[in-house]
Amino acid sequence: MKKIQTQVLTIFMLLFLVFGAFVVFFSTRLMQEYANENQKEDLIQQSNLVLSNFNRVIEEKEDFQDLKEQALKVKEYTNQRITLIDLTGTVIYDSKIEDSSRLGDHSSREEIKAILEGESQGTAIRTSDSTKKTLYYVAQPIVDQSGKLVGVLRLAKPLAEMNQLNGQIIQSIATFSLLALVLTAGITFLVAKYIAKPIEEVMNVAKKLSNKEYHARFSGNGYGEVTKLGQTINELAESLEDQMREIAQNKERINELINHLVIGVMQLDDQGEIQIVNPAMCQIFGMESNELLGKSYVEATKSYGLSHIIEKAYRKKEIQNKEIYFYFPTERIVDANVVPIAGKIKGEMNLIVLLYDITEIRRLEKVRTDFVTNASHELRTPVTALKGFSETLLDGAMEDKGILKQFLEIMLEESTRLDLLVNDILELSKLEQKQVPINYKTVGVKDATLSVFKLVKQKAEQKNITMNLIEQDNVEIEADKDRLKQILANLIDNAITYTRSGGTVNVILKKTEEQATITISDNGMGIPEDELNRIFERFYRVDKGRSRNSGGTGLGLSIVKYLVENFNGTIAVNSKIGLGTTFTLTFPLRHF
Repeated sequence: MKKIQTQVLTIFMLLFLVFGAFVVFFSTRLMQEYANENQKEDLIQQSNLVLSNFNRVIEEKEDFQDLKEQALKVKEYTNQRITLIDLTGTVIYDSKIEDSSRLGDHSSREEIKAILEGESQGTAIRTSDSTKKTLYYVAQPIVDQSGKLVGVLRLAKPLAEMNQLNGQIIQSIATFSLLALVLTAGITFLVAKYIAKPIEEVMNVAKKLSNKEYHARFSGNGYGEVTKLGQTINELAESLEDQMREIAQNKERINELINHLVIGVMQLDDQGEIQIVNPAMCQIFGMESNELLGKSYVEATKSYGLSHIIEKAYRKKEIQNKEIYFYFPTERIVDANVVPIAGKIKGEMNLIVLLYDITEIRRLEKVRTDFVTNASHELRTPVTALKGFSETLLDGAMEDKGILKQFLEIMLEESTRLDLLVNDILELSKLEQKQVPINYKTVGVKDATLSVFKLVKQKAEQKNITMNLIEQDNVEIEADKDRLKQILANLIDNAITYTRSGGTVNVILKKTEEQATITISDNGMGIPEDELNRIFERFYRVDKGRSRNSGGTGLGLSIVKYLVENFNGTIAVNSKIGLGTTFTLTFPLRHF
């Protein structure tokens, strides 16, 4: 604000000084001329007054010398220099010079010459030869009683005395100008402050707006157009605040969207440095965002395939798409899309890199392919058997009662197995699509386990296998009782199937504050460690020959896994070859 006030004050003061100088100059000249004219008029009037004492006093010009005594009397009531000059130009009396004889001939003096030539009055300004002062002279004609010119009366006044008045006038004007300057400066300062304050406030609001302080408002008391300007600034501030609020909200939404996308998103600048990265991309790279931001994509990606298509996008400025394999930090298959976008500066190009992890999709596609292959293989065996035995019987073997009975029993067994297989496939499909109705209620795990023990008791006794229920805690969960028994039956039956004669199967029940744990363990043949992660796959068998001979379809553990997950539980397996296998099921104590 001081800067504006200083500028306004300086401008006003300069204007005042310029115009004031002109006014002082011309007014001084005018006043000087006026004062000089007044003094001249005053000198002329005095000369007329003095002249009245000389005119028509003497009878003829020879008596002109007698006027000297009259001049001495006049001198007493005037301060001006009085000089009497006859018609020959001889000075007969001078009030300032005692010896008038040394003054010389005055007939050539301008003012005297004017009278001698018949003028009614003569004036002149020059430096006196006798007093060495610059004087203003006024000459008047002296006449006798008959009206004839007998001599000249001259009054003189020093210009210094006349200029003294001019100096006083200049001093007065200067004093007045100085006071006017001070007063004007004060008034100008107040006016400048009044003008500058609202303008400065408008400037401060505009500066705050440029610094992104959109809450700033003009609240000062302005005047005229400044008030309208302040109102316009306030409207602009409100508009900017609304727009920036909307931009911030949109940015927040976009950030939330990007951060919650399952697709990895990364923005590269014109230099190939990472500017934006979302959690999904960090997971793919196996690094934190602070480790990626600001780094080159070559250093961050550690993938030749991805680096290659990024370089290609920079070079061709076209969208690139390719399926890429990642081997670090984990093996992944990603669908990579690189999209060029315009940068902040004209001609600058940034890239948006999108990585969609399709590892699970490819795995599921393989599982689906394997499922079709395995299902076809599993179905072919009983179908082929049924077809073969039917053809044999139709070819004449049916006439032999013994062979007919044997073949029919085999066909019944194969059709039963085929029925079980088809039912398990349908069951698994329903579980995957969550189409199986589940009636949740509180189920005592101990009672469900004892019910299963009764179902498999005969099979266990045939192999002399001991079944133990170890109840460390009274465990109750919210589940479907029949489905829970299906889970336990499958796991306990498998434990009996793959445990040697004389072995042991243990079921341990315990719980914590939040979850229940059911552990089913045996001391049977065990599962190779490299196959543990595949036992829940459909139709996968550790011992394919023994599994098929035992009547299994290869879908039991897959069904168990889906049932457990439908109860919001988890299943894990731990096994050692020759030492046995342990399945651990965990369920929440409450159903969510």
